[in-house]
Amino acid sequence: MAISQKMDLVLISVDPKPIARILDYGKFKYDRKKKQKEIKEKQTNIQNREIRLTPLIGENDLLTKSKKSREFLLKGDRIKVSVKLRGREIGRKDLGITVLERFYATLSDIADKSTEPKLVNERFLDMNLQPNKNKIAKYLKEKKLTENDSE
Repeated sequence: MAISQKMDLVLISVDPKPIARILDYGKFKYDRKKKQKEIKEKQTNIQNREIRLTPLIGENDLLTKSKKSREFLLKGDRIKVSVKLRGREIGRKDLGITVLERFYATLSDIADKSTEPKLVNERFLDMNLQPNKNKIAKYLKEKKLTENDSE
């Protein structure tokens, strides 16, 4: 029957019951590849970004790093914030923790802590931040209102 129609007999599914159809195999392969490509395009790719700080960072430097982190969070990326402790700073972990808390305070309107600050390898204090969709929506709404008021 398939030969008389100049088509192919294609086995679609094997699992519960074997399903075979008479169709053009080239077109079948093309359609399947196209569907897989569409599925791949719909996937969102979330990246992990890292921001490095020091315990004695200046206020303006902290704000600059915060501004860049805000861009990453608004894009949907997660952020790992690291404070590198060197020399005698290793004994003053409280300085690193206060820097991380100050950094989080600048981003608390759009982000949540996924992990609290913790010591890693005796040299790094790490904290992970992730974007909060509800907070971001509220932030963007307020930002839009302030832009409209200024015009």
